[in-house]
Amino acid sequence: MEIRQLEVFATVAEAGSLTAAAARCHLSQPAITQQIKALEDEIGEALLIRRARGVEPTAAGHTVLEHAVRLLAERDKLRDAFAGRRQLQQGRVSFGIIPTIAPYLLPQWLGPFRERFPGIAIAVSESRTGELISQLAEGMIEFAVLSDVPESEVRKGSLHVRELFREPLLLAAPARHPLALRKAAPAPSDLRAGELIHLKGGHCLADRTLRLCKIREPDPGLQCDQLGTALSMVAAGLGVTVVPKLATRNRALDGIVLRPFAGKGLHRVIALLKRRGSKDTPAAAELLKMLSV
Repeated sequence: MEIRQLEVFATVAEAGSLTAAAARCHLSQPAITQQIKALEDEIGEALLIRRARGVEPTAAGHTVLEHAVRLLAERDKLRDAFAGRRQLQQGRVSFGIIPTIAPYLLPQWLGPFRERFPGIAIAVSESRTGELISQLAEGMIEFAVLSDVPESEVRKGSLHVRELFREPLLLAAPARHPLALRKAAPAPSDLRAGELIHLKGGHCLADRTLRLCKIREPDPGLQCDQLGTALSMVAAGLGVTVVPKLATRNRALDGIVLRPFAGKGLHRVIALLKRRGSKDTPAAAELLKMLSV
C-alpha cells in the first residue's frame, strides 16, 4: 500500500468522479483506475461504487478513506515541519560543551542565535571531555565543543575534529606574588606543585596545565572543579593558577594579576568534534556559522 494510492483514492472520493480526480492529480483516467485497482487488490474488497453520475465509496471505501485522510494529514504536517526546519522557523539543536568553555562562550554565541531564530529549541549538555565524546559517538548530541581532544579518542570513535581557534593561557597570581611583581614574563616551569591551584582530574585543562608546568603530583588540597573557584582561591592568596583568556572576560579580578607566559605555544586548542560523515541539520549548520570569539 502506497501513500500515492491513498492520495488518489481520497481525491476520487472527494471529487466523486474519476475524470475530475484525474485532473486534480495530473494523471490520466486509466492511471487513476490502475491506482484504485491496485489498492482494491491489496485490501481485498471493492472500494468504489460506479454510479451514472460518478462514483462513491463502498462501506470498505469509507473505512479506507477515514484512515487515508488521517495519514495524508500527518504527511502534510511532516512536510510542513521540515519546511519549517529548512527555513529555521522550528527545529532543535543538541550539542555538548565542556565546563571550562561553556560559561564564557555560550552567552556571546547563543544569545545572537536565539534572537534571530527564536523557534529553534537548544539543548546543551555540559560535561567533561570523555562523557561528551561518548554522547557524540552514541548520537545523543550533534556536535561538541572541546579543547585539546586526544587523537586516540578521535580515531577510536570514528570522529572528525576541526580546530576553531586557539586560546591563550594566562598566569593568574595574587597581586603581591613574586611572579606578579617581577619584570620578566613567567614560564610554566616557575609554578610549583605546592602553590598550583588546579582543576580536578577529568578536565582537559587540568591535564594540559600539569603537562605545561611539568608537575606530576599537584597538591590535592588545592584542587577545585570550576575556574571561577580557582580564581577566587587566587584572590584569597591561596596560590596561583593557569586560566584560559575567555575565563577572565567580564569578571571582577580584584587582587589578581594576569600575565602571559614567556615563549610560544602556551594556549589550548578549542575544537569542534562531530561524527565522521554526519550531516548537520539546518539549525546546527546556522549555529556553527555563528560560533566565533
